[in-house]
Amino acid sequence: MDKIVVAGGGTMGAGIAFVAGKAGFEVDLIEPDAAARDRAKARVAADAERAKVPVPRINYCESVIPGTQAVAAIEAVPERLDLKRDVFRTLASALGPDALLATNTSSLSVTEIADGIERPERVAGLHFFNPPALMKLVEIVYTGETSDETIGRARELVAQMEKVAVLAADTPGFIVNRVARPFYLQALRAYQAGAAPIEDLDRLARGAGFRMGPFELMDLIGLDVNLATSESIFERTGAERFEPVQLQRDMVTQNRLGRKTGSGFYDYTNGPPARDDAAPAPVDSVNTDEKIVIVGSGGLALELHALLSAAYASVELWENEDALDEIPLDTTIAIDVGDGASDRAHAIEVLDSTLPQDAVIFADAYATDVKAAAARMQFPERLVGYGILASLERQRAIEIADTDDVSDDALELAQELFESIGRRVVLVEESGALFLGRTVGSIVNEAVYVVEEETASPDDVDLAMQLGTNYPQGPVAWGREIGGDRLKRILQRLAREDGAAFAPHRALWVLDVQNPEEEPAGENEEGVVFGAQP
Repeated sequence: MDKIVVAGGGTMGAGIAFVAGKAGFEVDLIEPDAAARDRAKARVAADAERAKVPVPRINYCESVIPGTQAVAAIEAVPERLDLKRDVFRTLASALGPDALLATNTSSLSVTEIADGIERPERVAGLHFFNPPALMKLVEIVYTGETSDETIGRARELVAQMEKVAVLAADTPGFIVNRVARPFYLQALRAYQAGAAPIEDLDRLARGAGFRMGPFELMDLIGLDVNLATSESIFERTGAERFEPVQLQRDMVTQNRLGRKTGSGFYDYTNGPPARDDAAPAPVDSVNTDEKIVIVGSGGLALELHALLSAAYASVELWENEDALDEIPLDTTIAIDVGDGASDRAHAIEVLDSTLPQDAVIFADAYATDVKAAAARMQFPERLVGYGILASLERQRAIEIADTDDVSDDALELAQELFESIGRRVVLVEESGALFLGRTVGSIVNEAVYVVEEETASPDDVDLAMQLGTNYPQGPVAWGREIGGDRLKRILQRLAREDGAAFAPHRALWVLDVQNPEEEPAGENEEGVVFGAQP
C-alpha cells in the first residue's frame, strides 16, 4: 500500500487525509499540536460518517519520521510563507528523493515555497478546495521547474482520490481564486457606488445562475479570508483591478466577518436571512391592451417574441432597421434589442419621434448609454433601460436602470412585462454596465487574461470555475454565449466610469470568431488558444 504524508491537521489537512485514506492510501497526518490532532481525528470521523464509509486508517503523528517511504507529501499548514518553507524543507529531507512534494497553498507562490529544495522538478501545487471530502476539483500547479513526469504523477494521484484535475501555471490565484475575484470586487464596488441594496444585488446574481450572491458568499467564506486572498493577489500582481475595496477592510477591522461572528453583510442573530427568489406567478389571461413591437432579429429578439407571445395578444417582430418610422402608430411598447454591441441612441430617437407620447420604449442598457439617449428624446420619461446578458433561458432576474428621467409608470410597466414571462425585476442605479454586466463581464475578461497568459487552457478554466465555485457555466463558454463584441462594449463603458484598469482584454474578439463546436483547436495570430471542447 502506497503511503502519503499530509502535513497540517487543520480543516484542509484533515480533509485531504480523509480523501487519501478513503482512496486506499496509507496516510501519515503530521500535526505537532496534540489538541489539533484530536480535532483532526474528529473531522476525519465526521467526513466518514457523512460519506457513509468506514473511518480510514490514518497515522496521527507529532512529526515526520526521517526515512519515511512515501510516494507523495502534501503540505497543508496555514498560509504563511515562512511556515510553509520550513515544513517543505522538513518533508524534503525526511522523505526519499523521488517523493512528489506538493503544497496545498491557495494564494502563495509554489516556487517561493519550494525555494532551495533539492530536485525542484518534483515539486507541484495540489490545491484542494474546502471541504476536500465534497469538492471534486484539484488545481495542479506547475512551476518553471516542475517536470512533465511530476505533472503526470500528480494527475494519477488526483484521479486515485476520485477528484478532477485542472492544470495551472504558478501565477497569483492560479485559476479559481483569480477568475473569481471580480465576482466579489465588482459587487463591492457596485454596492459602494449605490447601485442597489445588498439583498437586491445578491438576488440578481442568483437570478443569473450563481448558486449564491457575492455578499452572502463572502459572509459564508469569512470576510477576512476573502479579503486576504484579494490582498495577496493584488500585492503579487500590482494590477489595479484586483485592489481590495475599503468597505471590506473596514468591516474586517470591525470584526464583522460574516456567519462566524454573527454579522457581516447580513445579520445572523436568527440564522441565515430568508431568500425570496420565487418566479412570478404565471399570468391568468392573455393581455389584449398592449401592442408590442420588438426591434431586432435573431437571438434575444426571437426569444422575447416567443415568450411574450404567450402573454400578450399582439407581439410583432420588426427586423427592418431602415423603416423604424413605419412602425404602427398604435404600438404601446417598443423593445429595442439591436445587435447587442452598438449604441442605439439614434434608433431610440427615431422611435421617440414616431410613436405616440404614451408608448414606452425599452433599450438594452448594456450597449446603450440610456442617460445620454434620454437627453436626446422629446419624452425621456418613457425610456426604460433593461439588462439581459445573453439568453433569457438562463437568466431569471432582469435588472432595470432606475434613471433620473424614467417615470414610475414606465418602471411599473417594465415590471409587469418581465413578470409576465416569469422573470424577477430588480431596479439598479443607471451606470455604464449596471450590475450583472460589470460583474459577469469582468469575470469573463479575467478568464481571457488567464488563457492569453497561458496560465490555463480554456477548457480547464471553464471546468475549474464550474467545479470550484459552482458557476452556472464556465466563463469562456459564457463569454461565447454573450459575445465578444457585446462584452467589449460593456467593459468599455465600465472603464469610462471606473478607469482603464477595467477595460476589455484585447483578445475578447476571439470569443466571436471561434465556435467550439465547429472549429478545431488552434492558435490565432495573437497566440491565444481557444480550442474546441474535447
